[in-house]
Amino acid sequence: MYSFALAQTGAAESLWAKAQAVAALGTAVDALDDVRASLAVLASDTDWHSDGVRAMQESLDDLRASTRVEASEARSRESEVERADLS
Repeated sequence: MYSFALAQTGAAESLWAKAQAVAALGTAVDALDDVRASLAVLASDTDWHSDGVRAMQESLDDLRASTRVEASEARSRESEVERADLS
């Protein structure tokens, strides 16, 4: 008798969960982009020729590259969630 109400409620919950997932992934992407930008500045600022500082600069470059990969993966997950068909 009330099966349509349950179906509509389930769909609304799914849409809400999808919206929350997209928002959370968007926040993660923004944070990763901010970190990547900060790391780029740090890497540039430490671009000296001292061995110890050079090693630190290379580590920052590696971390920045890893962050770029993570941001790309998060963007992919965000796109997947946005395209998800919840019907």
